[in-house]
Amino acid sequence: MNDAKQRSLGVALGYLSISLRNILGLLLIPFMIHHLGVSEYGIYSLVSSLALYLVILELGLSNTTVRFIAKYRAENDVPAQHQFLGNVLFIYTLIAMLVFAVGSYIWWHLPNMFAESLTLEEISLLKQSYALLLLSVIVTLMSNSFTGIITAHEKFVFEQSSQISFFLLRCSLVVGALLLGYGVIEIALIDLVINVCQAVMRIYFVFWKLKFKVSFQGFNFAALKEVAVFSGFVALAVIVNQINWRVDNLIIGYMQGSEAVAIFSVGIQLILCFIAFASTISNVFAPKIISMVTAKATMTQLTDELIKVGRMQLIVLAFVLGIFILFGQQFIQLFVGSEFQLAYWVALLPMIPFTLVLTLSASNALLHGMNKHKTKSLILLATACLNIMLSVFLVNIYGLVGAAIGTAATLLIGEVLLISRYLGSLGIEIKRFYYETAVLMLPVLSIAVVGSAFIIPELSGWFGLICQCLLFLMGYLVLIYWLFIDKQEKQWIKGILNNVFARAEVRGVK
Repeated sequence: MNDAKQRSLGVALGYLSISLRNILGLLLIPFMIHHLGVSEYGIYSLVSSLALYLVILELGLSNTTVRFIAKYRAENDVPAQHQFLGNVLFIYTLIAMLVFAVGSYIWWHLPNMFAESLTLEEISLLKQSYALLLLSVIVTLMSNSFTGIITAHEKFVFEQSSQISFFLLRCSLVVGALLLGYGVIEIALIDLVINVCQAVMRIYFVFWKLKFKVSFQGFNFAALKEVAVFSGFVALAVIVNQINWRVDNLIIGYMQGSEAVAIFSVGIQLILCFIAFASTISNVFAPKIISMVTAKATMTQLTDELIKVGRMQLIVLAFVLGIFILFGQQFIQLFVGSEFQLAYWVALLPMIPFTLVLTLSASNALLHGMNKHKTKSLILLATACLNIMLSVFLVNIYGLVGAAIGTAATLLIGEVLLISRYLGSLGIEIKRFYYETAVLMLPVLSIAVVGSAFIIPELSGWFGLICQCLLFLMGYLVLIYWLFIDKQEKQWIKGILNNVFARAEVRGVK
């Protein structure tokens, strides 16, 4: 299967994966709250945040692997790819040892960290589940280089299919465990086993399907120096993401307790679902954009590619944003109950600026390919530190919503205003980008939201909510078709559908 078909099917499978993850992931939240209780679910959210902070120590090597393997692949330099994998595996081993050491230190000091906000029983549960998630993080880190190779070789069908399969397996095991009366510790154990199985499958695919080899014959110190500089600034971007989406959990856990963390976590989970809708397309096109940079494409050509990807992302993001603005409060009430209503504002306030941020997310691959991501990482690190200060200040005044206000403000300042200006300084036609994406989409989304508020009747219950969303979808698609999508995009969508149906017919014949 050629790379173009891999990208088309990768996008289709990506959205299937995101849909399943969002729907089943969201359905699991009230199920887990019901079986665990609000307090224990808050512990699960807190321990997840703590464990994921250790991912910072990965230093962005997964994205670095994609960048360098895609570069060597574009240059047809096979020995360099094999040597690079050997070098990266050695580095990952050192990182895994560092993660274990830092994670063990945190585990030892957990009682002191949360002595004032958690009970002794909650701290004991926190320590046990954290230990399992620490091992899970180490397994994930060690397999990240293989994930990078699969992405760089644009084998999106395998990657997305395996993700879907393991996610469905995880959901089934978690539901079964909760029904049998098990709790947070058993869920953490399930996550560990799933991560081990997924890592083994990726390793098998790289070595036996891609026929990839690993070479430990010496270090390419010139390349490693470039990798160190490159990955260091990618790591800063990882730190920024952790600050923006995880540090507020810790601040709220420290200042307001586990139940407040549970409410805030619902809102953050909705934002992460929103982010996932955009990352599917940008991740699929990342290797192509890096290859274009390697092939010395002009800034006009690169801007055209960013616009192409951004418009596809915005069609999906604007729909999700419109749905959430209109029906988000109703959804949360049905989903987890009226006591979680603040989660609507926790999710909505950052979603609005994030729509613009995610529309431009393909520029990350561009900056990585050009090795111009350093300035962006420093800008975002500064705004992330500002986010921490604003959150501490605003949580004292507005509670949970204060943390969301701080995140939204720093997203607007850092990701939208300053990063757009930086991309423009590199030669990207940023004004044309925003005109052909956000400016043209604004009337479509405005008409859809305002019109739906007056036309769609108020209906109660899950059936009513689904009917309202479907009515909005139909009106939105009509507006998109006539006011936004151009001829080339219509042909691209037809190509994806034709590939999916053709693949389905082949399987049916077999």
